[in-house]
Amino acid sequence: MNNETSSIFDMAKAMPSLVNTDSLRTAAPFKNLFPIQETTLNRIISDMKRFGFDSGHPIVVWAGHNLTVVDGHTRLLAAIKLGFPQVPVVLKEFTDEADALEYAIGSQRNRRNLTDAEMMKCISALDQRKKKGPQKDRAALGKSADRTAMILGTSRSRVEKIRSILAHAPEEIKDAIKSGNLTINKAYVITMEKVKTDKYSNADEFRKGRLAALGLDIGKIAKSRIEFELKRPPSIQLTKKEAAELLTVISATLIIELNKLTMKGND
Repeated sequence: MNNETSSIFDMAKAMPSLVNTDSLRTAAPFKNLFPIQETTLNRIISDMKRFGFDSGHPIVVWAGHNLTVVDGHTRLLAAIKLGFPQVPVVLKEFTDEADALEYAIGSQRNRRNLTDAEMMKCISALDQRKKKGPQKDRAALGKSADRTAMILGTSRSRVEKIRSILAHAPEEIKDAIKSGNLTINKAYVITMEKVKTDKYSNADEFRKGRLAALGLDIGKIAKSRIEFELKRPPSIQLTKKEAAELLTVISATLIIELNKLTMKGND
């Protein structure tokens, strides 16, 4: 740690301190996490020309990591373009890069809604920095998804969808999300359909597998509904005659609905 860094480090960390602009360091993953938008940069430059650098929104710096900028890259670039010799910073300590990354993501999330592309990039960065160890069980993966969802301000389901896309989607699908041409939900549907198709060696095997999965899903729905009915008092359980009548109704309904799935011209 050089003399300037040491003196800065000794300052009160809770309050913004003025630091030489050229002393600050930008580095991955922080500088690449949220690409600087030209329109936002120009707006901040315009504001700084009129009012100066707002010390109420200082640049957040990882003090013990060579004064690496964790949050405030756009504000820093605006100050550099305007020739500001010093900028207000807040010095923070983090246990490791993953801890600092969580802070950077949380800061952005608190200021605005993250786009699908940003959310995908954040989850990828967070997952890459998780400590590697034995294969996690489903409970551990669920806890991981819950924590990631909390950091991003989204749902666990969305985190799991994005992880599936990162793991299985072809690059053109990921690129479409990055460019804003495809949403996470649509990309997930396409990806999972591809995953299912890839399990089979030909179209006939895929159709058989899809048919079996459809039958299983319908059976699960029926079973769940029947289990609910079994919780009712015995006095109102169905008679054999009522069960037979219900079966007739269900069969007729299923035939109507399944016919909607058949392709025209097929037997």
